[in-house]
Amino acid sequence: MTHSFEASSDPDINSVWHWFQFQLTLIAQERIHVLRTFPASAEIVPESAHTSQFIGLTEEEIDEVFDAQKGRLELLSMFDLLATTEAILRNDFKARVAARGKDGLSRRFRKLQRKSGDKIRLDEDILGAMQEEGVSASIVAAGRGVLKLRHWLAHGRHWHPKLGRGYSPDDVFEIAKALIRSMPPL
Repeated sequence: MTHSFEASSDPDINSVWHWFQFQLTLIAQERIHVLRTFPASAEIVPESAHTSQFIGLTEEEIDEVFDAQKGRLELLSMFDLLATTEAILRNDFKARVAARGKDGLSRRFRKLQRKSGDKIRLDEDILGAMQEEGVSASIVAAGRGVLKLRHWLAHGRHWHPKLGRGYSPDDVFEIAKALIRSMPPL
């Protein structure tokens, strides 16, 4: 299937979160299915090519396979949540610049746009302006912390990141929601 790649005018972290929850359910259901199909002591012919990989595995080994799938899903979902949050913040930036709002954040964003053009940085420019306009320092700091995770995920995870803490999809979702909610109304 070939996709057309178009800008999303209305990115939504809730849809990402619902997709993640749906995929978690599918993984759990497939694990149960595989364990019923391939009990450790049985010699059963696989019902499909993708399940044949489980022939001869112990329950613990099957659990390891599904734990690895869940771990990969969590990483991809955290990346999707972060990318979607970035899109929401960047769209807000563009909307504030275009609307020429009189609020402090809109003014700061217009000033940044004049100074930097299309080279607006999420951390220093957008999050920095949000903090200068009164968004909680802890919310901005949490947002900056997950940007390190986003960078690591986006660039192939080929180094050991210095994140300062561990993150779960729940953590990333809560941080993303807090950042989005903290945006002053336009």
